[in-house]
Amino acid sequence: MSAEELVDIVDENNTVIDTITRKEMRQKKLPHRTSYIACCDRQGRFVVEVRTLSKDYAPGLLDACVGGVVQHGEDLTEAAKRELLEEIGIDADKESTDFYSLGSMKIMWADGQHFFYGYLYLAITDSITVRQRSEVSGIMYLNKAELIELKDVCARDSVIAFEEIIKRAQDSNYLPSAVS
Repeated sequence: MSAEELVDIVDENNTVIDTITRKEMRQKKLPHRTSYIACCDRQGRFVVEVRTLSKDYAPGLLDACVGGVVQHGEDLTEAAKRELLEEIGIDADKESTDFYSLGSMKIMWADGQHFFYGYLYLAITDSITVRQRSEVSGIMYLNKAELIELKDVCARDSVIAFEEIIKRAQDSNYLPSAVS
């Protein structure tokens, strides 16, 4: 997504109240909607992205989830599926992929004053990934414990979302038995 693409701004109740550029949203830390997809294979290993240095948020850090900012007027689930396909080449609509919607959550910025809404998903697939070079420097597969050990070098919000996705997926019995 470019700095000039449009993003919906939301209020405390997650109601759209304005539409502005992504650049302005980032500069002012305005509340918006974003998608987070924890993607794992059937052996319980999760895709972890290495963010490019050109990213407008958390450049060079690891991402515990695939995802990104929902564009103006975009369907929330379609936004997540788009991100999954764009960033790592996984088609959520293929029979070989199990794709689950796990609701949303309010995520606070580290400053404790600003927030946004994250839409949470789980994708399970053994498909081979292909990274989007403009946004993803590399991809690795880690089990849950290994990923959590690296949380200090991950984008903070991706770890918050990942942990909530795992909790909700466990409660719904969606995770492969190999996830411990």
